Amino acid sequence: MFIIKNGDNINFMVKICTDSCVDIPESMIKENNISVLPLLVMLDDQEYYDGVNITPNDIFEYVKKTGQLPKTAARGVEDFKDFFSKLLEDGSEVIYCGIGNKLSSAFNYATRAKEELNNDKLYLVDSKSLSAGIGMLVLYASMLAKKGLSAKSICDKLEKQSKYNQTSFIVDKLDYLHKGGRCSATAKFGANLLKIKPKLELYDGVIENTGKFIGPFKNVVKKYIDDMILKYNNYKKDLCFIVHTCNNNEFIDDVVKYVKDKNIFDNVISTWAGATISSHCGPNTLGIIYLLEEK
Repeated sequence: MFIIKNGDNINFMVKICTDSCVDIPESMIKENNISVLPLLVMLDDQEYYDGVNITPNDIFEYVKKTGQLPKTAARGVEDFKDFFSKLLEDGSEVIYCGIGNKLSSAFNYATRAKEELNNDKLYLVDSKSLSAGIGMLVLYASMLAKKGLSAKSICDKLEKQSKYNQTSFIVDKLDYLHKGGRCSATAKFGANLLKIKPKLELYDGVIENTGKFIGPFKNVVKKYIDDMILKYNNYKKDLCFIVHTCNNNEFIDDVVKYVKDKNIFDNVISTWAGATISSHCGPNTLGIIYLLEEK
């Protein structure tokens, strides 16, 4: 079971940490004693901390007003050193698993921080993922820590599990991807005109466009979910996340119920994508995320 309740005897001698791209509910972060380093979001010349003093709706309003995307950035080497040092100071082993190495410079900075700290109790694992895909892995790591496994054993299992992590999204409109240089103006115009919704999947740490759906967003989301569950059916049943940037609570509740009614997963939890993800995908993006059994 991934959901650890308050009062459970968690082994805090192995600490799990990540960055704010983790995109799981704050309650789960606290219950599992996961430390989070906020990533950076810049609106004009103002710097904000993801998950601290900026929300996805702040970003959507900024883009609507200015026509410009915010910029996102990893924390620097010194920030990672400070973050890790505080976790290490009581002698605990520390595991960092954040946004994938091929998606951000964060892992590189974390690696340099580890080298400069020269502490053999600090471990780094490339999630090869983003958003709640990272969240699934850090929750898995917390479960293993609760069982009393060493940091080295947890890292070995995390590295294997990172290859079996179904993380995908469907995007309503290509406006944000176009502004960020990830699709042409022609592709954006044609897709929006024809109501094409691209499907994006994580493969070995890289985002790939693996298909498309045609029609209104609300109508095609369930088709997308059916496709993913059929395609990746060696699922671990403990937990499934519906991660999104949708302001329609009734719609999200309906999607969660749709997945629950399949009676596949023990827990289906909705969670907002944070400011980092929202800066690149825009409003009305939704993903179904779950771990797979290792083959």
